[in-house]
Amino acid sequence: MDAKQVVAEFVSPMLLQHRVIGMGTGKTVRKLIEVLDNKNMLKDKIFIASSMDTELELSKRGALVLSLTTGIKPEIYVDSFDAVTKDKIMVKGGGAALLREKLLYYFSQKSVFIGEYTKLNTSAKLSVPVEVVQTGLSYVLSELSSLGYNVKIRESNGKIGSIITDNGNAIIDAEVNSRELCEFEKKVKEIPGVVESGVFCGKKGVRDYEIILGTDQGRIEVM
Repeated sequence: MDAKQVVAEFVSPMLLQHRVIGMGTGKTVRKLIEVLDNKNMLKDKIFIASSMDTELELSKRGALVLSLTTGIKPEIYVDSFDAVTKDKIMVKGGGAALLREKLLYYFSQKSVFIGEYTKLNTSAKLSVPVEVVQTGLSYVLSELSSLGYNVKIRESNGKIGSIITDNGNAIIDAEVNSRELCEFEKKVKEIPGVVESGVFCGKKGVRDYEIILGTDQGRIEVM
């Protein structure tokens, strides 16, 4: 069984008791939406999505999707991640939806993140997405380089130029020491022009989150 299917099947019953659900972005989230649809669990729910891609996926399956601009706070937010450390620090933003993902995470009553066990990080360094206003792109790149980070603009395969987020901003990727992710998160957000980073440093009791890992063999681990 695919690990995405494993974690999607495991987390789907958690959503039964909630009516307003925040939904993240990515292949694992798409699998969760498929599972919910197959179980007829999209009906009578209200969804708030972190990206246009997720909005479209939910809408085409008949789900009711509201914009973040309504200000309605999800009862629960479910998303995936690109990497997670043994200390539960996550890196997200591979789909360039990090700002809206962090908004939904922060303003939800509860957050659950799901992913394959293979995303448990063992690398010394990780690539961290940073969302930057386009007018400040050169400044931010220069500043991060002067601080010793290897950075590059994330470019599109379909056109010449940088990836543009749903918010009209650019994405740069910075190479960061795995043990310094939260330090980087604080440092980078002090730079004018930076909108958000893809580092999630949940604190116990304060915007904490649950992480669920699954394997192709059907094993589940709750961090």
